[in-house]
Amino acid sequence: MVELLVPVDGSKPAERAVRHAIKLVAGGLKARILLLNVQPELPRSRSRAERRSDMLQQLEEADQAMHSAVALLERAGVTWERCLRSGAPAETILELARERHCAAIVMGTRGLGAVAGLVLGSVAAKIVQLAPVPVTLVK
Repeated sequence: MVELLVPVDGSKPAERAVRHAIKLVAGGLKARILLLNVQPELPRSRSRAERRSDMLQQLEEADQAMHSAVALLERAGVTWERCLRSGAPAETILELARERHCAAIVMGTRGLGAVAGLVLGSVAAKIVQLAPVPVTLVK
């Protein structure tokens, strides 16, 4: 069984990417979905108590960002796993894809217009350029 990496941030495009990954599995692809949420790196200069509080806050934010994706996956009955990482989004996504030997990355884009598409110096553009595996962008 292969793994499809599906990064989610709670946005509608990310939800559509989850739906697309579910369709792939429902269509016969023998895959497990690796659901990833990337949170910002925590500042190191804070006290231990502050860092703990920040970590708890990040866990809550990750749960919120993954909520609809998890509901879709559970309803579909596909095999999936949740992963939370912190760091720069594109680099973190690429690192996990390499570590887990994912077969592909399925991710949403922001449905921005033509001008925004030209400056898609976003996470999606970086992933497409540097990914070691096929990338499907779902609008």
